[in-house]
Amino acid sequence: MKLKHAISVTLILFIFLVLHEADRFLISPLTPQIMKEFRISHTEMGAVFTLTIVVSALLFPIWGYLFDKFSRRFLITIAGLIWGFTTWLNALAQNFIQLMITRSSTGVDDASTVGIYSLISDYFRPEKRGKVIGLLNSSSALGAILGTLLGLSIGIQMGWRYTFYITGSVGIIVALAVYFIVKDVPRGSSDPGLEGVLREDIFRFNIETAKKLLKKKSMILLCLQGFFGVFPWQVLTFWMIKYLIDERNFTTDQAMTVMVLLLVFLSIGYILGGVIGDFVFRKTIRGRAIIVSIVVFASALMIYITFSIPYKDVLGFTLMSSITAIVIPMAAANVGALVFDITEPEVRSTARSILRVLENSGSALAPLVAGILADMYSLHFAILWISVSTWLLCGIFSLFLVVVVRSDIERLYELLRERGRKIKSGGVY
Repeated sequence: MKLKHAISVTLILFIFLVLHEADRFLISPLTPQIMKEFRISHTEMGAVFTLTIVVSALLFPIWGYLFDKFSRRFLITIAGLIWGFTTWLNALAQNFIQLMITRSSTGVDDASTVGIYSLISDYFRPEKRGKVIGLLNSSSALGAILGTLLGLSIGIQMGWRYTFYITGSVGIIVALAVYFIVKDVPRGSSDPGLEGVLREDIFRFNIETAKKLLKKKSMILLCLQGFFGVFPWQVLTFWMIKYLIDERNFTTDQAMTVMVLLLVFLSIGYILGGVIGDFVFRKTIRGRAIIVSIVVFASALMIYITFSIPYKDVLGFTLMSSITAIVIPMAAANVGALVFDITEPEVRSTARSILRVLENSGSALAPLVAGILADMYSLHFAILWISVSTWLLCGIFSLFLVVVVRSDIERLYELLRERGRKIKSGGVY
C-alpha cells in the first residue's frame, strides 16, 4: 500500500509540475498577441519577464522555510491556488502597468517547487530518489512542449486571455487533487536510521541547522556548480531558435521541429540520469558525484562537437544535438538527490531554495553575457564558448565534490542513526 501510494503521489506531483511548467512557458508563444494589444516594446515585455523571475527568486528562501516548518501537502495546495488565481488576474490586465503587476504575481508560486522535491524525497529511500527526481525534472521539458502547443493552438484561436483563464482553472483543479490525494509523511521517514522509527513529524525547521548548510563542503560545491551550470541552459533557452534561423539558416518550422525534438530527448535524459545515478549510488555513496562529474565534462565535449558540425550539414547537426540533449540533463537528478543526501530532513527545502537562488542568479546573467558576446562575435561563438567554459569549470567543482561528499554523507547518516536510537529509547533527538 505504501509503495502504491508513493507512486500515486509521484504521478500527481509530476502532473502538477508539468502543467505548472506549461503555464509558465505559455506566455512565450502568446507574447506577440500581448505586445500588440498593449502596444509595448521588446524592452517593456522583457521587463515583465525579468520582474517575474526576480519575484520568484526573492521568494525561494521564504518558501523553503515554510516547507521545512509546516505541512508540505497544504503548502503545495496553496501554491496551486495561487497559480490559478494569479493567472486569472493576469488575464484581466487592461494596461501595461496592470500587466506587469499581475504577471509578476505569477512568480509567487514558481518558487514553491522546492517543497515538492523535499516531500517526494521522504517517500523513497536514498538509493531510489534519483529516478523519481529525474522524472520530476523532466516536467520542465514536457511542460515547455505542452505550453508551446497550447499557446499556438488555443491561444491563437481563442486569444491569450481565454488561454490564461483555462490554465488558471487547471491550476486550481490540480491544487485540489494534491489536497485530496497526497499525504504528508514525517520528514526523514525514508532515511537510514529513521525508516520505520518515525511515527510523527518531529523534525521541523531549525535555524541553527540552517546556518550550518553553507559550512558543508559538498553544499558549497553544489552551489558553485549551480551558479555556473545554468549559464549554458539559459543561453540555449534564450538564443537557440534565433541561432538556428539566423546562423544555420533553418526555416522557422524546421527550428521549431528541432526544438520540440530536443525537448523530448531532454526529458529522456533527465530520467535516465536519475536511473544511472541510483544504480551507481548503490555501489558507492560517491556514485552521484561521480556521475555529475562525468556528465558535465561530457556535456562540454558534446556541445563542442555539435557546434563544430558544418552549417550545411543539417542532418548531422540535428542528430548530434539530439544525442547531446540526452546527455546534458543527466546531472540534474543527481544534484537534486545529493542535496538530500547531505542535509538534515528539517532543512532540505531550505537547502534546495539556496541552490535555486544561486541558479536564478546565474540565469539572470547568462542571456546578457551571451548577447554581448554575440554582438562582438556571433551567436555561434557565444553559445559554444559559454557552454564549454562553464561546464568545464563545473567539471572541476564536481571533481572536488567526489572527494568530499563521502564524509558529508557518512556524517549525516550517523546523525540520523543517532536520532533513531534516541527515538527508540524514548529520548529526545
